[in-house]
Amino acid sequence: MFLSGRVPAAIAAGLRGAASAILDGATPAAIDLWAVHPGGRSVLDAVGEGLGLGPTALATSRRVLERYGNMSSATIMFVLQAILDAARPGERGCAMSFGPGLCAETMLFHGAQA
Repeated sequence: MFLSGRVPAAIAAGLRGAASAILDGATPAAIDLWAVHPGGRSVLDAVGEGLGLGPTALATSRRVLERYGNMSSATIMFVLQAILDAARPGERGCAMSFGPGLCAETMLFHGAQA
């Protein structure tokens, strides 16, 4: 699979325009947990740029990428597991994954009560 150099810019632009809809009206600052598919460093950089995230928001995604690389669709599950293992009850999260043809899927979630 080949990732076009145009993909990161398209992700950043798309997220800038769709953030409110993706987050159900919330701002990115209202989201505590970001589980983003690490399709590569440039993809994570684009998500951070498009949503205006701070430097540590995507740390879990970056750790999974560093440790395992991009495992295609399965990679998001590794990120979600790491995030949910450390989540506190009530924390708000957003999961985001990207696929061929630059499709994106997102979901909002909350840390579960123990």
